[in-house]
Amino acid sequence: MHNDVFRLGVVFTHPTQHHGPLWRKLSEQPGVSLKVLYLSNENQSAGDSFLGDQAKPWDVDLLSGYSYEYLKDLSGKVPAQRKKNVISPGLFDRLTPQNFDAIFMQSFVNYSYRLTAALCKLRGISLIMQNDASMMSDGRYGRLRLIAMAILYPWMNNVADYWLSCGDHNEVHLRHYGVPDRKIVRGCHPVDGDRFQQTIAAQPEEVQRIRQELAWDENTVLYGFMGKYIERKNPFEFIDAIAKAHRKDPRVRGVLFGGGDLDAAINQRIEQLDGEVINYGFVNQSKIPLYFAALDVFVCTSWIDPHPLVVSEAMVSGTPPILSDRCGNWGYSDTVRHRYNGLVYPCGKVDALVGAILEMADTEARQRYSDRSREVFSEQDLYCEVNAFLEVIKRIQAEKGISIPSLPDSARPAAESANRIPANTP
Repeated sequence: MHNDVFRLGVVFTHPTQHHGPLWRKLSEQPGVSLKVLYLSNENQSAGDSFLGDQAKPWDVDLLSGYSYEYLKDLSGKVPAQRKKNVISPGLFDRLTPQNFDAIFMQSFVNYSYRLTAALCKLRGISLIMQNDASMMSDGRYGRLRLIAMAILYPWMNNVADYWLSCGDHNEVHLRHYGVPDRKIVRGCHPVDGDRFQQTIAAQPEEVQRIRQELAWDENTVLYGFMGKYIERKNPFEFIDAIAKAHRKDPRVRGVLFGGGDLDAAINQRIEQLDGEVINYGFVNQSKIPLYFAALDVFVCTSWIDPHPLVVSEAMVSGTPPILSDRCGNWGYSDTVRHRYNGLVYPCGKVDALVGAILEMADTEARQRYSDRSREVFSEQDLYCEVNAFLEVIKRIQAEKGISIPSLPDSARPAAESANRIPANTP
């Protein structure tokens, strides 16, 4: 470790709209030198493969403002898509104590991540990890796998020196699988709230144009579903609930944004309705804030979704959420706090979702949840995650008896910190 800078490396599957701004913000911190090693260039050469025919490369900057490198696989090429079996031999040369004081990675899901963990342990490099797992997301696994997890996970998880947790359910999962509290630092999964707020503020006329395009009239209450059209996202529950709610309140209309394997089936189901649900299709990253702002309510119906970041994106746009209880981002100090900044309903209970939709049709209730959604998001923005990294860096320094005087106590601008609302303040 150099006395004037902490050298943080990141091994990551591919550039993403959520983590690119995080790497940029971390690189801005005094006393931190950061380099990202990408295992593929997905989202740059092609779009998200789960979006099917709708997939396009992201149209926002994911790579400027920080140092990065694409690693080649065993074939000598940079993969165009992330793969579980990818092995990047360049890790052997790059992951050394001469290059890095600590490495961050997200999981053990692919072979290169496992190689990274092994190299860090063999070479004395601190390992920082983060995932979005919850006990609910483990429910998809069979008995034999759960037994194997109970045996292996406590050992695997403790290969990491520190974990950045991303929410209440995630912390329960980490503790359940053997991670002690001293290794857990609360962070969040990053969303670039500044970009969302600036985009919306700069284009109010476009927000109104989008709303007029989506709504029947000025009295329409718009509910949005945004994501991949795949089984675990459960889009048909959204469609069925909107259709039933519309029969009770004709102002209710639903809009699906996205694409994927279920696109044709969704269109077939919507054709049986009378316009109360529309399939808008793919919206690229630069325009997503405007579409969130044009909605009244965001609905996430997933039956497996460890920590859907579209919920945070809706909240920073001022759009309050209705969330399935099978998602992992609700809790007393999590992203969605039931009846504080949104509503949580039991997944699979369409009538319960209908009730939540009708409750959100009330203008006063919707505004209250909208204001509190912005407040809660302000506790879980990029600065929250950067500060978690800074805390871990200081702990690693203390363990090694080294201090970097230029390292800040907080990444958040002083004026913004002074104006922040304390967590859980009504």
